[in-house]
Amino acid sequence: MTDPEILLPLLLLGTWAGVDGASAGHFLISRPLVSGTLAGWCTGTPSEGLMIGALLEGYHLADLPMGGARLPEPGPAAGPAVLLAARLGGPGGLALGVALGVLWSLAGGATVRGQRRLNSWIMRPPGNGRLSGPALSRRHWSCIGADALRSLLLTGCGLAATLAVPDGLAARWPLRETTTWMLLAAPALLVGGTLLRRWHRAPNAGAMLIAGAFAGILLGLLR
Repeated sequence: MTDPEILLPLLLLGTWAGVDGASAGHFLISRPLVSGTLAGWCTGTPSEGLMIGALLEGYHLADLPMGGARLPEPGPAAGPAVLLAARLGGPGGLALGVALGVLWSLAGGATVRGQRRLNSWIMRPPGNGRLSGPALSRRHWSCIGADALRSLLLTGCGLAATLAVPDGLAARWPLRETTTWMLLAAPALLVGGTLLRRWHRAPNAGAMLIAGAFAGILLGLLR
């Protein structure tokens, strides 16, 4: 899992996902469901990539990018998450991969806030208040280039973090695979219930999804 033919596509994918979120494209590559699935194909574990991407997507469904909201950035985090799960293997690798994905999403959100401040500095008006069309275009492309560099560094550090995790750490995970999937799916179900209640005014939706989540975990533990 440390071969350049795997790491390079993941690095490019994470960079694309970061830029696609706001700067350019908007092809949904920034959504973890898409970037996680593509990362799974890069690592040779497409089903795990899809499931990890779906989990990260569920965790962030309630993060609505409106106005100046400060949100996590799960798109570039999906690649390192899938790589770690594929490298370590088993339920322990899955749990550690998803945990890394969540933590790296928060780190990505912090870099986005820094990027916004940098954009404000790049786009500041000149002293006379006048800005020509070519000058405006150069500043616009500078902001996009800075965002691409930010995404590249963020993804590269995430991939490096996956390689720093000891191989034997996943063996200490005490739960079986079915139980692990149930446990990881519970937060996504909670978020889904919250959204149903908020958008469709279904007062019992959250309680139903919570009950289903804990019932699924209990079945996984008893299996």
